[in-house]
Amino acid sequence: MHLLRSRVPAVLLTILLLAVAPAAPASSVRPPAEWILDQVRLLSSPEMDGRGSGTPGNDQAAAHISRVFGEAGLVPGGDGGSFMQVFSLPADTRSGPPAQTANVIGVLPGRDVRLRREAIVVGAHYDHLGRGGRPGLSLDRAAAVHHGADDNASGTAVMLALARAFAATGESARTLVFVAFSGEEMGLLGSKHYRKNPAWPLEQTVLMLNLDMVGRLRHQRLFVGGVDSGTDLRAVLTEAARGLPLSLTLRGDPWAPSDHSTFYRAGRPVLFLFTGIHEDYHRPTDTWDKINAPGLATVFTLAARVLSALATTESPPQYVKLEAPPDHRVFFGIVPEFADAPRSGVRVGNVRPGSPADTSGVRTGDLIVRFAGVEVKTFEDLALAIRSRRAGERIDLHIVRDGRERRVEAILAEPH
Repeated sequence: MHLLRSRVPAVLLTILLLAVAPAAPASSVRPPAEWILDQVRLLSSPEMDGRGSGTPGNDQAAAHISRVFGEAGLVPGGDGGSFMQVFSLPADTRSGPPAQTANVIGVLPGRDVRLRREAIVVGAHYDHLGRGGRPGLSLDRAAAVHHGADDNASGTAVMLALARAFAATGESARTLVFVAFSGEEMGLLGSKHYRKNPAWPLEQTVLMLNLDMVGRLRHQRLFVGGVDSGTDLRAVLTEAARGLPLSLTLRGDPWAPSDHSTFYRAGRPVLFLFTGIHEDYHRPTDTWDKINAPGLATVFTLAARVLSALATTESPPQYVKLEAPPDHRVFFGIVPEFADAPRSGVRVGNVRPGSPADTSGVRTGDLIVRFAGVEVKTFEDLALAIRSRRAGERIDLHIVRDGRERRVEAILAEPH
């Protein structure tokens, strides 16, 4: 609580004094898919200039989110009675003095006199890459606006829809804390700042639900991570999906590189909703017209059902400690192509000159099917295989080129 020690009791007092009458379940309120898509369109518009943290476009997005929270009637959870929780970016992220950005926080008081002291954090990062730079995957268009419609205007839009729906119905027995994080693309900076300065005490936070890249539902498949991070979460997800046009892929692992992992490291159960990596990831082509609007509404409905269940149950999920995977900083040097391949594996979209991939002979168009002894079926398989190795290590990889599988060697390097 540290810096917000004097403010949190005031927020708690506000919650305890508010009486909220129960109404129709938020899980039954399905806002028009057009409203959610409109939020994606606005947040990823050229005027937002890619929402890079510390930029005017990022500030403009934060102001919009703050207005939506205010119109919904949420209690400000930021600094000085505002919705904004301001923090400075590291000095080396840009020239000149350190820039500032902000998490945007709105609190919905719980209606149960006992359970309202506990909270669920519903989060989504609203920042993106601005006009590109190192995290981008577009080698030839680094100065172009990276719109970030799926990453993560989509998750932010669903989070805003959830805030509006639950505020309208007053359904939640527990308190709900809605947070739009900034600085995620720079290394989870916003969620790390929130962890040190929570708007609600972390020891009274029973779950963090994270929405990151939920706008490209394909083949009705939704990935849900962290289901083994708390007791009974698998059962809650299975029940919540009943009757929905969804095929859930449940993963126990809470360690994906998004804001929920910050909360898990703080000892909180987490859930992570994600519709998968695609060919426009971290590229200027991640635009609103490629969003699956009905799919967004379906993700909203699932999330609303999960929140309804966990915000009203007498016994919240209990934290389960899982061993963290190795996380070594390793550079290989490919830009993956996320379009569907004719067989399982990761297609190479581009190779960075001078990288370990380049010197080993990997070429654009190759299909990586095995990396350091690990069978590669998906991008997640490859990312985990790379993360588990060390810089300077010599590894074998198997690629398919011109219909033939071949083996090559590479020496992994440190990021630079």
